[in-house]
Amino acid sequence: MPSVADLVAPARLSDLTTPATLRLGRAIAAAGAVELLDFEPLRVRGKVGGPAANSQTRTTELRSAGGQLEWSCTCSSDTALFCKHCVALALTVWESAPGRRAS
Repeated sequence: MPSVADLVAPARLSDLTTPATLRLGRAIAAAGAVELLDFEPLRVRGKVGGPAANSQTRTTELRSAGGQLEWSCTCSSDTALFCKHCVALALTVWESAPGRRAS
């Protein structure tokens, strides 16, 4: 079964979300506003902040289930939405995974 890191390669993220959301998530990750709470091969949970002026954080989770990526975030009840917090967590996971390089 693929790990979460396998499923969140940066090139795959554009298939999961909009360009604007991808840009916002990249900015959050670049600002270092992601704290990894749990980092396991099949499940990653993190606390993800917003822009520097916004002190709110969201709890976000990415899971590998049956070879597919599943996610949840406390910013929305829309389970289909791969939000900016999911993008930021995904990029941090990719960069933090052993043997990976950001692309």
